[in-house]
Amino acid sequence: MNFKIIQNKYLNSVLLLMLLSASVHMIILFFLALSQGNLYLLNYFNILDLDILFPMIFNNSVLGNIVALCFAGLLYILILKISESAHE
Repeated sequence: MNFKIIQNKYLNSVLLLMLLSASVHMIILFFLALSQGNLYLLNYFNILDLDILFPMIFNNSVLGNIVALCFAGLLYILILKISESAHE
């Protein structure tokens, strides 16, 4: 298998390490959220620890969770659009 994100093999290895680490981290958080019944563990701002820096803005509320979900969705769409334009 050849998992090539970029041509530079050193940077590619770092990016793949980050992707693997982030994936394992999300799997662990998913199972913790299910076992503890705490969906805030999956809040995007909580995962980035922005809630530590700005607790009044990124808090564990319904609105905070909705904003985090919308932000993550918009970020996904932006990355998808950038990726599509790079492959044209």
